[in-house]
Amino acid sequence: MHSQRSFSRVALFAAALCACADQTGPTGSNQAVLVVSANLAQTRAVLLVVSVSAPDITPPVTVNIPVTAGSAQGTLTVTAGSDRIVTVRAFDAASVETHRGADTITVVAGINPALNFTLTPLTGDVPIVVTIAGLRIVVAPTPDTLVAGGLTHRLIATVTTSAGAPVSATVQWATLDPAIAVVDTGGTVTGVTTGSTMIIASYAGVAAAATVTVLRPEDVPPVLQRVGPTFMIPLFVTAPPGDTLRVFVVQQDGRVWVLRRDTLLAAPFLDLTGLISCCDERGLLGMAFHPQYASNGFFFVNFTDVNGHTRVVRYHVSADPNIADLASASPVLFQTQPFANHNGGWLGFGPDGFLYVALGDGGSGGDPLGFGQNMNSWLGKILRINVDAAGYTVPASNPFIARTDTLPEIWASGLRHPWRPSFDRATGDLYIADVGQGLIEEIDRQPAGAGGRNYGWNLMEGSSCYTAGCSPTGFTLPVHEYTHADGCSVTGGYVYRGQQLPGIAGRYFYSDYCEGWVRSFRWDGNQDVEHTEWPALAPGGNITSFGEDGRGELYIVQRVPGEVYRFVPSRR
Repeated sequence: MHSQRSFSRVALFAAALCACADQTGPTGSNQAVLVVSANLAQTRAVLLVVSVSAPDITPPVTVNIPVTAGSAQGTLTVTAGSDRIVTVRAFDAASVETHRGADTITVVAGINPALNFTLTPLTGDVPIVVTIAGLRIVVAPTPDTLVAGGLTHRLIATVTTSAGAPVSATVQWATLDPAIAVVDTGGTVTGVTTGSTMIIASYAGVAAAATVTVLRPEDVPPVLQRVGPTFMIPLFVTAPPGDTLRVFVVQQDGRVWVLRRDTLLAAPFLDLTGLISCCDERGLLGMAFHPQYASNGFFFVNFTDVNGHTRVVRYHVSADPNIADLASASPVLFQTQPFANHNGGWLGFGPDGFLYVALGDGGSGGDPLGFGQNMNSWLGKILRINVDAAGYTVPASNPFIARTDTLPEIWASGLRHPWRPSFDRATGDLYIADVGQGLIEEIDRQPAGAGGRNYGWNLMEGSSCYTAGCSPTGFTLPVHEYTHADGCSVTGGYVYRGQQLPGIAGRYFYSDYCEGWVRSFRWDGNQDVEHTEWPALAPGGNITSFGEDGRGELYIVQRVPGEVYRFVPSRR
């Protein structure tokens, strides 16, 4: 008989956990679960018989452990104490004992560390090393945060020996307070009402728990979740109306990739690399799906061609829903560009079903050709056109359609470099982030249907005069602006209208390309209020765009190093 060895005591949980009514097995304050395992691949043994005896354990606790694929693993529950005699015997297929060994140990009521001892062969076989260890369960993530009455999350329970060896086990789940959170048999937890409770995983009398805090929906802050791989100069994220499985990542180099359930598909949806000029402020700059894309398959792209001029082209999806038909190209708009910068590039369908096209002022600096205020040029404007048929027509409701001194496609004017306008999908309001010249970055808000507004460039920069002696009369001033002491180039975003983060509903999010911060405000009907900065949503500089998926959830695109992130509820 070997000299007595002692397990170190490790506390597991408070007695309240051990007394949980949903926990099975004989676990109590003086009980311990032991895992017995051995490798018998080089022997002819097919069964291990393990028994534990002591003056206070009568009759002995015995368990038969069959050998499967050369190994054996089983558990037994014993009363804690000293002088526990563990006897292990091995038998072959003819029920002949082949090995035997014993050890005297001390067992504690908790997680017992692992120890090894050797079974001596009785018939000339090789020795068998048996490991006796405690049982450990780890639940992750902990702590966790849920939303009352909505958000669910699955907890994962991992069962191992105290030596780290995996144990094949099906745990039982329970909650200490079902009024706060409930859990199903697979570990999926649903928040019921606000508060904190413990979710318990138990197996063979051993338990572990995760603390779950349930918050009100409006109290759950957003964080970023990286989606997909690293992309090559990504510029935009979008999705067809009603498509909740896919998002499309637009790269400036001319390719569009599909993420289906966050997994990148092997081939690009669209590849225009041979048709465009790139990069700096040129390239594939915008993409929009027709509101009836599910039935007509039309989508539109805005890019600078090999000569640096702007083209808006309609394409059709192929028979493969994840591949575009390149042969279906149908020109919509063409605009010569006098300089390489300020191309705009955004496309978006409004709630009226018309396509809106954003064009910068033609570039250089300071709008030297005066396009911002030239109503006979598309440059420095947002256009509004009907693209239900090939080419386009001008909607009869456009604000300047009856005038002979203004191009009828123009919807809004006086813009320098509108970078990522967007529609509020709840109200139809149009938000226009317009990159400033040397002093002011601005965000304009246009109420739904309120076309014909002039935002002042190049007479105004934000709410200040850019041209000496200007007057703000007749111009629509920004609802928000900031100076270059706080950034260098505004990146427009969206008003959040998703379902996962009700606490930020109605907030307009935007960023600065240089500084990399992410901020928001809310329009209260009269002014911008509740200005907030969101450090947890700021991956750093080079934020080129926000995006919106089919559910209205928001994304951030970081041009360098090429990452795409989604807003998700935090789990603290």
